[in-house]
Order: sequence, then structure tokens, then C-alpha cells
Amino acid sequence: MSDDILRADARTQKRTGIALGVATLACVGGLIAFQQWINAQVGDVHTEVLIVRTRSLIGLAMTGAALCFALLAWQAARSGRLVSQHGQWPVPGARVVRDTPIRRGAAAMRIGRLLQVAAVVLLLLALGAGVLSWRLFVV
Repeated sequence: MSDDILRADARTQKRTGIALGVATLACVGGLIAFQQWINAQVGDVHTEVLIVRTRSLIGLAMTGAALCFALLAWQAARSGRLVSQHGQWPVPGARVVRDTPIRRGAAAMRIGRLLQVAAVVLLLLALGAGVLSWRLFVV
């Protein structure tokens, strides 16, 4: 490993922080909305109807999860391929959110292979979430 360090990009740090904050607020808002929806449905709807509606919402959430897993798998596969091509991690031109040591050669290739393995695992998760989503909608 070399002593070269890729310095953190302030703009990328700010954007990442904002994106994580918005995502966190969206998740909390979604959970609160779902809880309020369930509470409103409990007294008005027969149990079987509530189960069907809830399964549909969970199926929709699993569809979203499958899409997210698929996007992450694509990004991991792409990053792994770029590391293999350039023999360096982070790849040339990358912007990082914290100071990152630049790895070259065998150390970088290990990271590239790990990213490719992660891509396969994420793709399997995407397929599993997609199948579960389909089963919740169909069955």
C-alpha cells in the first residue's frame, strides 16, 4: 500500500450528508404514515381486507427494496470493474467523503474482487426481494 491519500471533497461530504438526512426523514415519515394508516384501518375494515391491503403495501415496499438492491449491485459491479481496469482504489477521478488511502496493485485488486462478490450477493438479494414482492401481490 502506498502513502498517497485522496483528500475528502467538501462538496461531496455536504451532498452526502444532505442525502442521508433526507433519506432518514423520509423513512421516519413513512413509518409514521404507515402506523397512522394501520390505526385508522383497524376499526373500519374487516381483518381479511386489512391483511390484503397490508400485504399489498409490504409487496410495494419489497419492490422498492428489490430496485435498491439492483441499483447497488450495478454500482458495486461497475466499481469492481473500474478497479480491475485501473488497478487502483479509489479509481482515478473519484470523489470521497473522507480522506482515503490510495491502494494499488494486489490490495486494489482484492477490493475489486470484493466489490464484484458484493454485486453478486446484492443481485441475489434483489432477485429474492422481487420474488417475495411478486408472491405478496399474486398469492
